Amino acid sequence: MASDFSLALQNKQPIKTISSVGSATFHEIKYPSITKRISIGCENTELYVSFSYEDGDASSLVDTVFVPKNNLYTMTVPNGTDSVFVVAKAGTASNVVFIMEEFT
Repeated sequence: MASDFSLALQNKQPIKTISSVGSATFHEIKYPSITKRISIGCENTELYVSFSYEDGDASSLVDTVFVPKNNLYTMTVPNGTDSVFVVAKAGTASNVVFIMEEFT
């Protein structure tokens, strides 16, 4: 099930937490279309991040970025996107941190 943070910046909540992300299927994270940069990470679990999947798609390493545990991966988002997909490398990732930034 997707995490919808599309109103987060409007509500002045640029830092959000996804309580649980599994390793079997991709989890969609929706963010405001005005977002220019995102950061994602998990203290205790390695993650894979991609723009190439849909919510619930089977886990794959194709077109993904590896995010080591206890790190944040930061990137400028492609224009026209409003979601990213994440999956845990193994088991379940708890308390995945997601940060959104806009530049004015």
